[in-house]
Amino acid sequence: MTQNPGRRGFLFGGAVIGAGALITACTSNEPAAQASAPAAAPAAAASGGNDAPGDKVVIGFSAPAADHGWIAAISKNAADAAKQYSDVELKAVEPTNDINQQISAVE
Repeated sequence: MTQNPGRRGFLFGGAVIGAGALITACTSNEPAAQASAPAAAPAAAASGGNDAPGDKVVIGFSAPAADHGWIAAISKNAADAAKQYSDVELKAVEPTNDINQQISAVE
């Protein structure tokens, strides 16, 4: 009985590729350790600050009806964030799932 050498080569090639994949999967993802050098001084924070009050800003906010907890959380977080700034006015419209009502309410 004669064995097919093409089949043997195919199986051997598959075994080599599988072993290569196994070795690659078992290597670490950690970066190689490098010689330590003195750390550079951190850059100074920009002066003036983005939190300083500026021109009054009005934000129109429309969300779908809060029939899911995460939608209600987004609306609450938007209102809470706007309260942190004296120069921001948040105008939230009545939540609805009707897109046409949302558009007309924002307009």
